[in-house]
Parts: sequence; structure tokens; C-alpha cells
Amino acid sequence: MKTKGENMNLTDIIDKIDYIDYTKNNDDEITNVTNDSRKIEKGGVFVAISGMEFDGHKFIDKAIENGANTIVVTQDTQKIEGINYIKVQDARIALAQISNVVCDFPSKKLRVIGVTGTNGKTTTASMISHILENLNSQCTNIGTNGTFIAKEKYETPNTTPEICEIDKILKLSVDKKIDNAVVECSSHGLYLHRLDGIEFDVAVFNNLSIEHMDFHKNMENYFNAKMILFENSKKKIVNVDDEYGRKAKGRFEDAYTFSLENESDFKAENVELIDGKMHFEIKNVKFVLNRFAMFDVYNAVAAIAAVNLLGYEMEDIAKALESFTGVEARFEFVKNDLGINIVIDFAHTPKAFENIYKSVPNDKRKIAVYGMSGDRTREIRHEVGKISAENNVFSVVTTDDPKFDTYENIADDIVSGIEEENGEFVKIKDRKSAIKHAIEIANEGDFVLLLGKGQENFIKLKGNEKTPYSEKETVNEVLDELKNK
Repeated sequence: MKTKGENMNLTDIIDKIDYIDYTKNNDDEITNVTNDSRKIEKGGVFVAISGMEFDGHKFIDKAIENGANTIVVTQDTQKIEGINYIKVQDARIALAQISNVVCDFPSKKLRVIGVTGTNGKTTTASMISHILENLNSQCTNIGTNGTFIAKEKYETPNTTPEICEIDKILKLSVDKKIDNAVVECSSHGLYLHRLDGIEFDVAVFNNLSIEHMDFHKNMENYFNAKMILFENSKKKIVNVDDEYGRKAKGRFEDAYTFSLENESDFKAENVELIDGKMHFEIKNVKFVLNRFAMFDVYNAVAAIAAVNLLGYEMEDIAKALESFTGVEARFEFVKNDLGINIVIDFAHTPKAFENIYKSVPNDKRKIAVYGMSGDRTREIRHEVGKISAENNVFSVVTTDDPKFDTYENIADDIVSGIEEENGEFVKIKDRKSAIKHAIEIANEGDFVLLLGKGQENFIKLKGNEKTPYSEKETVNEVLDELKNK
């Protein structure tokens, strides 16, 4: 191991990774690693990954031009004089191994908490971060809404960024003397080795419901991807009210449990909605949550359990949680002068839709504006339509991210589910027009639920090309237009 101040070179990398063979043509200092040729810097290792859309081997010349002195490949390539080459079996594993070495294993110098599951990752992770910050223990939070390092926001492209980006964030956190990092762990991130080498002190599994079948093909594969997190965690927490949570407990017998219904290590009892806030008790300690949805109680119990397992007292956690008010685009109310409850939420799975609908008071009319992403299966599209109709929701079926599909195909699949349950709907392709229609037909006290886009600042109308779009800005534009009508 190099001591502080010594330069790292190819030999230091080779000693700590799995490789087939290598060619050493320089002994230059290695300072960074990435799989994105645009982000490579002088002294960098470029890892050529053959992905689902791009083959990194086609960008080797660009990486060298931008400063790479070492290239990692999985296939034979023409070698350039003065450049090191490493051939490996799996480029993603190599990226993780090299990243951890180059950044000096920053996860070992922090308390790292991982959160996984289909729904609730962002809110649970944000609650954990909020509680720790309010217990005077600074926290980094990496997830869907970006990265927050001691509350300062940095943009990151995915729920779980590439390992080289995560390691940079964790290293920066260490340099800033931050104690904790909370990481949202997506199934893609886990399966694609974006979290390899990260040492988790605590891992949370919230729930599992149908999603990402285009990638995982079946629920068993999806569940197994989530369980990779537990294989790399010291302490584990599972929701035993969830079918797959119980399955996780069966696989990892040392896991702690949480629940609202079944017996568990952290069971929320005496749950009541009082004046718009959820009141409950865990281990005879009273908690107040500034939210009114039952699914947020599950998120809160998971967060409470995680922080308690880090060594904090339940009474202190209860005080810290009281000031939590929510997360951007997670059942977020939009202020307006119409007396309508306009809500933005990132819900994009059948279970998330159902949770949202069941959180609205039974005596209130529900109007939902939503579409589905083009990479969601026909079964998921059908199911969200069916669930909407079952919950007496008037559906305004519009555009989400059609990507490589068409609005017409996606809308037809959604409508098939609505019609199966004799639900009410209208199809409006343009999302802004759909939002405007929903607000225009709403009466005072009604709920207009804008689902799917959440905090995203883009919409994918063609392939994976991002067109700028903001749900919040769009709904405020509509409100201004209606006010001046």
C-alpha cells in the first residue's frame, strides 16, 4: 500500500484487481478512473465497458486524447505506444476494483447506510440523513434527487451512480470530515457492480413489487439483485409486512425486522392520523411524523431502525424526526388559489400508484395525470390503469417518457386496464394540456395527482434523448394561465 504522498502507478493497480493480462508501456502517475471518455483527466484509467447502448471500446482514442494513460478492455484492441493496457474478464468489476484502489477505499472511513426496495428509497434515505444531521452527525445522501453533501446539492445522473462517481463523492465526504453516507441502492446499480467494494454498516430493504421487468425478466432475478446489498452489509433491516421482506429474512437470519402489522424488532404501534400528522410508538417511545400517508410510516420506521442500529437512542431519534417535512416530488403539494389539492409525486410503479391513491381521504375526488415510460412492460401499463380505476380515479392518460415506444401504444395499454374495471378516463397526449384539463375539471377540495415525472428535469420523447421539462414549472405555468384567463 502506498503511503500518503506517494504516487500510484500501474503496478499498484495490477496488484489489487482481477485481470487476464496486461501490457506496461509507462510508469506514469494514475490519479483517476472512469468509464466515460468525456470525464477522463490527465493520469486517468479508462475502462471500456460494452453496455446496452454504447461500446466503450469505440471511445478509447477519445479517452487517450483526453489524458488517459491506461486502458482497460475486455477484447483485443490496437495498442498505442506509451499507453498501458489491461485485459479483464468483466469491465464493470474492474471499474469497481480500480476505483476503490484509486480513491483509497473511502467507504471504510465513513458509516455507510444503504437503502433498497421498489418504493420508498428516496424518502427513507432522506429521513435517515435528516435524523443524523439533526443529531449533529453530518451526512452525505446519494440518490434519485441528486447528491447532498452536508446539505449542499450536487447533480448526479442516476439513482445509483457509477462506482467511480460514488467513490469520488465518498472521498470528498471524508475530506470534508463528514461522518455518514446514505446511498440509495437500485437493482440496476447492484447488479451492474456500481456498489462493489462499498462497505455498508447498515442496509435497509423496504419492499418489492413489479418493476424493471424489461431488465430483470422476472421477480426472482429482481429480488436477487436487491439482495446483493445484504451480502455486503454488517447489519440488515427488512420489512416483514412485505412478502419479499420475509423472504429476505429467511435468507439472512441475522437481519433485524420492522413492521406495522407482523411482530418484529421495530414495530410501529398505536398508529393514528391526528391533525394531518402520523402518531405512532416504537418500543414505547412516541413518534410524530409530519406526513399523513401510511406508506411514509413504513419509511419512517425503517429510518428509525437504521439510526438506532448505528447506536442512537430512540428518544433522541424521535426529537430529530419531528422536523422532517418531506422530500421534493414525494407527495409534494403545489400551492394554488383554487382550493385544489395539487400533488406532484414520482410514483411510477403499480404499487406506488396504489399507495398514493389510498393516502387520499375517501371522501375526496381523485384525478390523476399520468403515463408510463416506454421501457415499462405492457403488464405494468395495464396494471396502473386497472389500479387507478379500482380506486375510483379519473385518469388523464398522457405522455411520460415514451423513449423507443409511442404515446399511442402506451396509452392503449393503460386504457385496457382502466376499461377492464369500467373506469373513467380521457387521453391527452401533451402533458401540459393534460395537467391543465385536470385542474380545469377539478372542484375545490379535489385531489389532482401529477404522477411519474416528479423531480426530473427532462422528458424522453424520442429514444433516450432528454428534452428539458419540469413538472413543477409546468403546473405553475398552467396555474398562471388559468388565473389570467
